[in-house]
Amino acid sequence: MDKTTAGGLGAGWGLVALAIILGGVGFGPYIDIPSVVIVFGGTIAVTAGQFEAADLKRVVPAIKVAMNNVKVEPLNELVEKIVFYATEIKKHGVMQIEQKVLQETNPFFKEAFQLLVDGTKPDVLQPLMELKLEHMNKRHSVMISIFGNIGGTAGAMGMIGTLVGLVAMLANLSDPAAVGPAMAVALLTTMYGALTGTLFAGIFESKLSQKHNVEVTACEVIIQGATMIAAEESIGNIKMQLNAILVEPNE
Repeated sequence: MDKTTAGGLGAGWGLVALAIILGGVGFGPYIDIPSVVIVFGGTIAVTAGQFEAADLKRVVPAIKVAMNNVKVEPLNELVEKIVFYATEIKKHGVMQIEQKVLQETNPFFKEAFQLLVDGTKPDVLQPLMELKLEHMNKRHSVMISIFGNIGGTAGAMGMIGTLVGLVAMLANLSDPAAVGPAMAVALLTTMYGALTGTLFAGIFESKLSQKHNVEVTACEVIIQGATMIAAEESIGNIKMQLNAILVEPNE
């Protein structure tokens, strides 16, 4: 469980609930079926129309990814492991690492270093792994964009609901009993849209983007390391260049 994701969701929704409770009117006035239909129904409909069914099926798994810790080892440990493999190959030959590579749990690392074991040349290994990384980028980008679209669409549907409610309210100014429900639609659709965009879609979009960046950096380190080992670069040069990837630009 990713504590920051769970904590952010829990704290955000909890504070809204607390504000409603402190308001003294309870949750009843904040529940409006027409507003639910406009915002949530409209958001689902628009999102379904914007993306392919195969991508939409990955929304729930993507939420699980955001809610759990990234299954990527720390980058400094990854660099140390690559340097260890490079040292073993220098001392004993590439077959020395074959069994260790087969036991690796990171599929990207395993594939890159299996290519090494198979004697793949650096000018073949690097494009192959970069192509794999490019496809991963595309898959992740679609998921991130889905949540970005959900957030934007929910806000837009909230505004549409507000206009629907205002029109209904203005059309019934002579009937005080009809003004209240119309005003509820106008106000609550905006509220629902803002909550969905900020405390649901916004959190998951941001967290998936951050996890994606961590995974991409790890993959870049693996590609660079495997390519340099295949090119028979020195251990010192391998370590220096891999560590350079980890340094922040402003450091």
